[in-house]
Amino acid sequence: MSRDQMLFTHLTERKWIVLSGLFVIYMASNGITLHTLPLLYPELIESFGWQASEVTLPATVFFLIGAITSPPAGWLLDKYSPRKIIMVGSLTLSLALIGFSQVQGLWQLVAVYACLGVGLSLCGLVSNMVVLTAWFNEKRGRATGILLMASSLGGVLFPLAVGAALAAHGWRSTLLGVGFATGAFMIGSAWFLLRDQPSGTTRVELDRVQPGTEGFTGGLTDVLRQIDFYKVLFLTGSLWFVIIALTQHQSIYLTQDVGLSKAQLPGLFSLFFACSVLGKLGFGILSEHFSVSRVMAASNLTLATALILLTQVRADSHWLLLSYAAIAGVGFSGAFTCIQLLVAYLYRGPSYGRILAVVVLADTLCGALGTRLIGLARESQGDYRSALAGLIALSLIATILVMTFKTDNAAGRSLTQPET
Repeated sequence: MSRDQMLFTHLTERKWIVLSGLFVIYMASNGITLHTLPLLYPELIESFGWQASEVTLPATVFFLIGAITSPPAGWLLDKYSPRKIIMVGSLTLSLALIGFSQVQGLWQLVAVYACLGVGLSLCGLVSNMVVLTAWFNEKRGRATGILLMASSLGGVLFPLAVGAALAAHGWRSTLLGVGFATGAFMIGSAWFLLRDQPSGTTRVELDRVQPGTEGFTGGLTDVLRQIDFYKVLFLTGSLWFVIIALTQHQSIYLTQDVGLSKAQLPGLFSLFFACSVLGKLGFGILSEHFSVSRVMAASNLTLATALILLTQVRADSHWLLLSYAAIAGVGFSGAFTCIQLLVAYLYRGPSYGRILAVVVLADTLCGALGTRLIGLARESQGDYRSALAGLIALSLIATILVMTFKTDNAAGRSLTQPET
C-alpha cells in the first residue's frame, strides 16, 4: 500500500470520529442555547411579569454579542487550534448556564446571555464548520447535514427533559443541572474525540491526497470586493432573520395568541426538531446530487409554506398544528443547512474561517434584528399577523435570489481514492 493510500485510509477512518465529537458538541451548544432556552420564556414572564419584548431582549443581546465576536473567533480559528478554542467556549457556555439559574433581574439575564453569545462564538457553528471542512471533502454535504442535525436532535431531547424537570424542580434547579451536564459533555467530547488534523500531516499533504480541496484561494479583502459576496450576505441574512425570529417567538405566539397550554409546548417542540433532523440530513444528501442553489431554493419554499400554515393554526386544530411543526422543522433546518453548504461551496480555502465568520456576523445581526423587530411588532399591533406576513415575504425573496447563483457541481464530490 502506497503512502497516499495509507494516508487516505487514515483520513477516512478518523474523520468520522471527529464528526462524532462535533456532533455531541453542537447538539449540546445549539440544542440548549437556541432551541431549549426559549421554552423558559413563559416561566420568566410568569415569575417576573415581563412582556414579550423584555423576555426576548436577552436573546437579542445574545445574537448581537455572538455577531460581534464571530470575526475575532474566525481569526483565532485560522491561526490556532480549533479544538482548544472549542474547549474554552464550552467552559464559558457551561458557566453562563449555571449563572442563569441565579438571576434576579432583567439586567442579570442580559449579562448571562452576553456570556452565552461569547461562548457560542468559540464553540458553535463557525468552529464546528472549520473543523468539519478541514476533514471532509467527499460527502461534505451529508457530513454537514449530520453535524447540523445534532442541533435539531438537541431540540428533540432537551425540551422534553427540561420540560419534565421544570414541572418537577422549577426553572432555577433545572438550569443548574443543565449547566453542569452541558459542560461535562462538551469539554469531554472535545478532549477525547476532536483533532484539528491528522498527526504529522501537513496541509500540503492533505491537499495532495484530496484533489480540488484548495477551493477559494483569495483572502478576506478579495471577497469584500465581490458583489456576489454581498448577495450571499443578503440571502443568508434574510433567512437568519426568518429562522431566528421563528424559533424565538413561536412559543409566545402559540401560547398567548393561539391559546396552547404550556404543557403542550414540549411535545410540539420535539416534533418540530425531530423533523428538522430529517430536513438537515435530507437536504445535505440532496446537495451531493443536485445543484446547491436549487436544493436551497426548495428548502426556502418549504419554510415559506410552514409560515403560511402557522398563520392558520388554532388551539383546537390538532392536525394543522402537527403539520406546521413537521413542515417548519424540515424547512427551517433545510435552509440552515444549505446556508452552510453554499458558503463552503463558494469560499472553502485557507481564509474560510474568517470568511465564514463575516457571514455569521451578518447573519447573527439579522437574527438579532428579527428577534427584536418581531417582538416590538407584536406589542404595537397586539398580534403576530403582520410580522408573519413579513417573514413569508422574506422567505420567498430568498428563494428567488438563491436561484441567481451558479452552483453546477453538487457539494463534496471531488475526493477520490488515490491510485496505486
